[in-house]
Amino acid sequence: MSEAATSFIHLNELHERVGDKLAEMIGVEAAFVSCGAASGVQVSAAACLTGTDMDRVHKLPDTSGAKNEFIISLVDSHFYIHQGIEAVGGTLVKVGTREAVTAADMIGAIGPNTAAIVFFFGAQPKEQLAEIIPEATARGVPVVVDAAAQLPPRSNLTEIAGLGASLVNFSGGKGMRGPQNSGLVIGKKEFVEAARYNSNPHSAIGRGMKVGKEEVMGLLTAVEIFLAKDEKEEYAEWRAQMEHIAQAAKSIDGVHAEVVDAKQHPSVQITLDASVGKTAAEVNNELREGTPSIVSGGGNDTVVFNPMTLIPGEEKAIAERLVEVLT
Repeated sequence: MSEAATSFIHLNELHERVGDKLAEMIGVEAAFVSCGAASGVQVSAAACLTGTDMDRVHKLPDTSGAKNEFIISLVDSHFYIHQGIEAVGGTLVKVGTREAVTAADMIGAIGPNTAAIVFFFGAQPKEQLAEIIPEATARGVPVVVDAAAQLPPRSNLTEIAGLGASLVNFSGGKGMRGPQNSGLVIGKKEFVEAARYNSNPHSAIGRGMKVGKEEVMGLLTAVEIFLAKDEKEEYAEWRAQMEHIAQAAKSIDGVHAEVVDAKQHPSVQITLDASVGKTAAEVNNELREGTPSIVSGGGNDTVVFNPMTLIPGEEKAIAERLVEVLT
């Protein structure tokens, strides 16, 4: 990124070259660097409204005479995603409930004005996506996937697009450890190209969501590093960190700690007997407000730790502070 800051290049050419390189590395049709997963979904929505027709690109958010409905589930109510789609001229068709949505709900909502289906990968299972895509494709409806926090596993980089999704969006700054203001859009070439046309440096609705040359090169490097890592080795390192915290917690009477394995990463889940004299919520608050400030999860009933952003050795600081708070 530092080297990129001292170099000057035509941004369109940079995006094209880096996009081609990313697509080759990942094994997908096309790729594009956005300025984050949320903005990626927004320009993906714009892409579904305009294609590569620059007259339509320049008209947004005016979608008069065009299909502009986006089918979206209520399960994952990220309001900024809703606002982003509406900002580019989309109208939302909300399906399901806050508790559940089915593939049939989404497929059944397809109508003559449907511009795309927006799928929240993670909150909605892969099996639903595999059912939705063929039905949507048969009706000429693109599918946009929000998979912002769905790395690892690395297989998601290829498997989601491999199901036939038109556009898949990942955060560049979560699991990939790239620049925080970067994102990765992958998918079918025609749709990725349309997303790029709706983004900076084009005169388009996404121009304000600028990705600098530094972030473009930073994400390219992050993806190279991410793909080169041994996923099993990384998981084992994470699990060792979680075991260290769990053992420290279990050394205290009335404290129960378990390392829970999951496909994405392990975690430590801690529960407290009444004899401890503190609730989990109080422990979480003390950890957050103390020095060093440690942000745990879990809410009112549990204390939860996730290793994904830990630097080796920080698990020792967490364990030490946790024991202080619990005793």
